[in-house]
This record gives sequence, structure tokens and C-alpha cells, in this order.
Amino acid sequence: MPRIVLADQETIQWKEVGGWSVAIDPTLDNGCFVLTSFDDNTIIRLGFNFRKKDNPFYIMLGNPNWKSLEKGKHYPIELSLDQFKWTADARGLDMPGLKSLWIDFKDPDLIAEFEGKLSFRASFKGKQIAALRLKDFARAADELLACQNAVDDAVAKQPAPPRSKDPLEAKPGTQASDPFDL
Repeated sequence: MPRIVLADQETIQWKEVGGWSVAIDPTLDNGCFVLTSFDDNTIIRLGFNFRKKDNPFYIMLGNPNWKSLEKGKHYPIELSLDQFKWTADARGLDMPGLKSLWIDFKDPDLIAEFEGKLSFRASFKGKQIAALRLKDFARAADELLACQNAVDDAVAKQPAPPRSKDPLEAKPGTQASDPFDL
């Protein structure tokens, strides 16, 4: 089993499964993700983002040819998994060498929805921007969940932060009761 590092700020490789990379992203509060690229340089990344408690799942689609994408701009994207279709609000990202779209999801069944499907498509204003085969995704999804379970177990075993010896120090989320705090 790979060693899990929780403090490093770069992604941590977990495993390769059928052309999919499974890794951990410490910047997303140790959320695991799967990532693969396609012949047209499109990448897809699905994973957990624990920094957003109300939307803990995401899809990121990117392609270096999408030069007109604007960082922070919202794009209504039509998505489909085989015959199931829906619209999502995507946000433009500008990563070094890769313009991409970030889509947040709150549905805990997102990973399972992808597992049984053969293809994923994305369109913008009626124009298809990605048509991807989900080959070996079911195996990658199983490993994604195994990764997240292992990370969650490792986080749970981390020692609690030291308690303050100041009896008047406010607890996080409460108002300070320190009369000396001006």
C-alpha cells in the first residue's frame, strides 16, 4: 500500500488503473480523484473536494486548445452520460498550460452514475466540446473509493491539535470571551 502524506501540497499518486491515474489532492482537503487524458488532449478529472461541504464532488474538463475560456467566468454546459442528459454550471479555470472547466456537484451518486456508463459528452451552446469513452472507469472508480477510504482512515488517526492552556481563549466558531482582547 502506498504511503499517504497529508501535509504535502502537491498531488500524491495513489495508483494507475486502466489508463486512469488515481491520486490525492491535499489542496482539496485530501480529496482523491481520477484523471485521464484522450488523444485530442482533453483531460477529465472526477473527485472529492472536501473544501466545499455542500458540493463535495466535481468534474474538471480541460483542453489546451480552449484558449478563449476565461478564468472565473460561468459557462452553462450540457452534459450526458450515455443517454442521460443534464445541464450544469461550469466555471473557467486557467491552469498552467491547460484551460479547463470546473463543475461542482452535491450528488453523492456522481461516481456511481459514471461507473456504469460507456461515454461522457459535454456541449456548450449546442456545440460538442468533449466526447469521451469511459473505458475502465468502473475499475478506476473502485480504486478512487478505496483511496478515499484509506485517506479518511489516515486523517482520523492524526492526533488532535494541541489544546490551548489559555482558559479564556475562544473556541473556533465562538465569540471571544477574553476580557484582555481589545
